[in-house]
Amino acid sequence: MIELERLVLLPGVVAALRFNDDGTPAEAVGDLDQIDVELAAELCYANGRFMHHNSDMLMTFSGKDGWAPRGWVMNGELLSVCGAGDLACFVRNDEAAVNDLLHLIAEV
Repeated sequence: MIELERLVLLPGVVAALRFNDDGTPAEAVGDLDQIDVELAAELCYANGRFMHHNSDMLMTFSGKDGWAPRGWVMNGELLSVCGAGDLACFVRNDEAAVNDLLHLIAEV
């Protein structure tokens, strides 16, 4: 869990979670209660699957390889969710450096 704990220390990060291949939570740190963790894991898993499906469609339509999700962001008015692979972070928009966070998530 050390990687998630490291992410929560970054400016603006409210919570971080890792989820399994079926959308269930694997681990979470930060300001989420249990029902939020379950819903967040399911949402982040589904969004990642959509991104992979979209990259497959782009390869088909363009006839070129190389389309692959490197990460994704869903913005809300005050909070955003940043995800890559099996990991996601919830961040305060006015405090977080989203591009830096996506690079770090990809490393973790």
